[in-house]
Amino acid sequence: MPGIVIFTAGRQDAYEDYKRSVDEGHAIEELKPYLSPEDCEELRVTSEDGNAHLWGSSVPDKWQNVEPGDIALIYHDGEFVTRGQVTLLLENYELAEHLWKSTVDHDRWDPENPWKYLTFLSDIEEVAVNVEAFNELVGYDETYRPQGFTRVADHRLDQLREEYDSVETALAELTGTGEKVHHVDETEVEETPDLADRLKAASTNGNRAEEFEQLVAKAFTRLGCTTNWIEGGSDTDVEIHAPRHIVVEAKTRGSGKLNTLEATNVDKHRRQKDAEHAIVVAPAFSPKVIENAEANELTTLAVDDLIALL
Repeated sequence: MPGIVIFTAGRQDAYEDYKRSVDEGHAIEELKPYLSPEDCEELRVTSEDGNAHLWGSSVPDKWQNVEPGDIALIYHDGEFVTRGQVTLLLENYELAEHLWKSTVDHDRWDPENPWKYLTFLSDIEEVAVNVEAFNELVGYDETYRPQGFTRVADHRLDQLREEYDSVETALAELTGTGEKVHHVDETEVEETPDLADRLKAASTNGNRAEEFEQLVAKAFTRLGCTTNWIEGGSDTDVEIHAPRHIVVEAKTRGSGKLNTLEATNVDKHRRQKDAEHAIVVAPAFSPKVIENAEANELTTLAVDDLIALL
């Protein structure tokens, strides 16, 4: 389950660092000499613009509690100005020195206390949320102002999940950005024949894409999975947490067949969620799509086969 981490860019020089490293980002090729091939590949897959967006901290204890999938908020001058999603965490002195000392000759760089604890972000979006509204949401005192690197306590996140069903939904309603995550309970799932009929009908109607996503989530819940439907945003459509951690993409097609598949986008969602596997559900698949999916280690599941499982 995602957490909430806060980075502060209060001073003018810190705000300039934010604009340079988080808002604009750095070309992945520039960072390549300081990263492993695996880390470079991870950044390429999760990047939307070819750049790496990151923040550095000198405080290891709080940073070590951050996990991929957490939601990051950037605070500046009384409001939160940006949100993003944590994709990668690295302790890397050489890269930090390159970004914040060697390149810009930063006068606050301290080699004994460097910003080497790096948090890489994706899905960067501008927001405008005053701190008072955030304080009310998470239960902070109304006078609270973020100082340094902060991670919202787990008991406050539990309260958000109880009230909003998920942390993502709470922040989506606060910021007007991102996705809403809804847990699908078995009691919400209709009888199997009705569910099967609706799945079949919605899968070939592009105007019912959101309904199809919900129905696919309900189908996996009926099959005994712990399932969330993810509404809106640029995230995956369905996330299964048990018995295995899997992301599911639900594709409607009026033609009755999926003829193209952006496998890299599906794999990006899998990596962002740190899931074991990814499934694509559609009315049917062309041979080319099946071949593409297999080459990228994705599973294709036709609606008729999902109904047969039900």
